[in-house]
Amino acid sequence: MENQYDMVFQYHDQKGYPVFVGFQGYGEDESLTSLMKILEQMKFSELSPKETEGLSTRLETETQARILVLRPASSKVASQIESASQSDRYGYESVLPKSGYKVYRFKGMALMVYSYAAHTWECGVTDAFGMGDNGIFAARTVINRFLSWALAPHGVVGFWGVPVKEGLVILKQAESQAEAVYVDMNDKSLLSMDGRKPIPLRFRIMRLDNKLKGRNIRMTSDELLSYLSVNSSFLDPSGHSRPMRQLLQALSRSAEGLIHPRESFQTREESLKEAS
Repeated sequence: MENQYDMVFQYHDQKGYPVFVGFQGYGEDESLTSLMKILEQMKFSELSPKETEGLSTRLETETQARILVLRPASSKVASQIESASQSDRYGYESVLPKSGYKVYRFKGMALMVYSYAAHTWECGVTDAFGMGDNGIFAARTVINRFLSWALAPHGVVGFWGVPVKEGLVILKQAESQAEAVYVDMNDKSLLSMDGRKPIPLRFRIMRLDNKLKGRNIRMTSDELLSYLSVNSSFLDPSGHSRPMRQLLQALSRSAEGLIHPRESFQTREESLKEAS
């Protein structure tokens, strides 16, 4: 693939993660504008032309550097994105292992080809990707799946949810509108759409319960580990990798897991609706 990008964005550039999203083959259209806005909300920053020129060298020299290249799907890729599959019964997302690489598909929106041994991952997307509620949900999901895979070697683990003062609240993917929070276990920080902040000294991870009223219930380390494992944004048909399991175990030992009343919590979407 040619290392020619229309533009490139880096995730939390002030932290220096060598994790990028680039665009190829886009014109000046509405979908590109929408995708750029989504990336900015997710705390990606655009590289300068000089930084983009030096990206090829950086990808070759930094072992854990990764770039996801988004481009309009060709007719062949578009037919794969739209086609019916047995995996559709499990939801919109699927990962199909191939010889030496994997194929991730978000039905009707995107098809990504990736390998942990490769620096460049490619993703063909439809016109609807990033447009409207469904397209924004798909774009956030695809980008967060990429981040979850690309950041794991850096000691970073992600969860569907939102940050709060005490730590984070883990939600279902649909409830969080595909918003994710990342925990950097090496840097002791939280990365989210609110930016980067240090992990609180008393770091709490909360699970919401519809029936609980007026009190919290503390989870054991084993209960928290189980909950974290199920709700991680890391997706793989083989399950969690060994490094990911180690990250989850370390987090379950260092954080306090709490079951919190659902009625006393508002999601970001609910708060915005109430404010308007």
